[in-house]
Amino acid sequence: MAISDKNGLKVWQRRNCNTQLKIWAMWLVGAAIFMWSWKQISEVTTWFFVWDAPRIAADIGGRALPPRWEYINKLWGPLWDTLNIATLGTVLALMMAVPVAFLAARNTTPSALYIRPLALLIIVSTRSINSLIWAILLVAVIGPGVFAGLNAIAIRSLRFCAKLLYEAIEEIDETQVETITATGASRWQILAFGIVPQIMPAFAGIAVFR
Repeated sequence: MAISDKNGLKVWQRRNCNTQLKIWAMWLVGAAIFMWSWKQISEVTTWFFVWDAPRIAADIGGRALPPRWEYINKLWGPLWDTLNIATLGTVLALMMAVPVAFLAARNTTPSALYIRPLALLIIVSTRSINSLIWAILLVAVIGPGVFAGLNAIAIRSLRFCAKLLYEAIEEIDETQVETITATGASRWQILAFGIVPQIMPAFAGIAVFR
């Protein structure tokens, strides 16, 4: 049985027995999966720490307030280092991301068979490893300090910048490229006057966002 509005559009229909059984079966399966997942999580959860979390949070908050303002003079140096790591790390990431993006884009890569997969591998590999892991590896290689943190941020940011940039390169208007090519321009002139102006807004947006 169905009910329609004044325009003849169906707004409600009574389900038959088979449809209702299928819906209830799906809900039953979903509930069973949820219960099984909850059981797996519960078995590996140390519930003592969960129940004790409010007391720990209250203890940390009680010791953090009021803040020791005389200690703030010791924070200016590390704060400046942090800003440098974030800013210079992003600049370094953008410098590395530009060539990688051009090598990864289908319409600018010199070789779609060999070079493009290598560029995509660089993007994926830097994307798959967390910044903290990169920092630990770099500290072991070049020692602790700002330089290790800067490079860790740069490598981690490379995947974000390169991925968005090569997607922007692939979405350019090919008409402008074809027009410049028809004038007899070289490959570098096509790149400079046909592609780069089109991706500059995307590049600026990526840089500011990152």
